[in-house]
Amino acid sequence: MNIFSLVIRAVPGQLDAVKAAVIQVPGVEIHVEHEGKLIITVEDVPGVRCTEMLTRIQNIPNVASATLAYEYCDEENAPPKTLKQEQ
Repeated sequence: MNIFSLVIRAVPGQLDAVKAAVIQVPGVEIHVEHEGKLIITVEDVPGVRCTEMLTRIQNIPNVASATLAYEYCDEENAPPKTLKQEQ
């Protein structure tokens, strides 16, 4: 299981549009909305990696920035090691 939290800053006046797009991303939960910012958590979902969801959020129109605030990876369910890590 992977979970991460982001602080998203919207272009001024565009928070509602950004919020509407963000909630369409699988695994997203919005916790705080304040002064043009959203604080969200994203939990990975089957078939979609957290990195893909992060990129999708960063590419939403009118997102000025998406800053990673927290990341958690459950070692029991961690992704498999790459060949470089095994050497």
